[in-house]
Amino acid sequence: MSVSLISTTTNEPNYLVVIDEVLIARDIALTITDQEPEASVLIASSLTEAEEALSKVSNLVLAFVNVRPRTFAESALAQAISKRGGRVVLLGYEAEAVGPNPLWDVLMQPFDTAAVLARLNRRSA
Repeated sequence: MSVSLISTTTNEPNYLVVIDEVLIARDIALTITDQEPEASVLIASSLTEAEEALSKVSNLVLAFVNVRPRTFAESALAQAISKRGGRVVLLGYEAEAVGPNPLWDVLMQPFDTAAVLARLNRRSA
């Protein structure tokens, strides 16, 4: 899957969804735009695609990333998100086992719209 963009305006807040399962990625993206219609949501299926997508934006509000915590912590994507002021929500069983920390929150599975909205509502915490 190539990087896709769900956007409704030109000066929107930016969000990132990095999940290789297209339906889940789009569901999270649509939840974001339902909550915040002016949002721009970049969707990528890999860390490499996500890094490329972020190279085109200067700020980021929040990123949902399905990757192992150690892989994320050591990635250029982690640095790119931080540089743009973004917060991170990790997904996946290993992220659940490690749990949240100052660098990321964790979205526990199975999750629903309310769980995604809860992460959006605490994005500035």
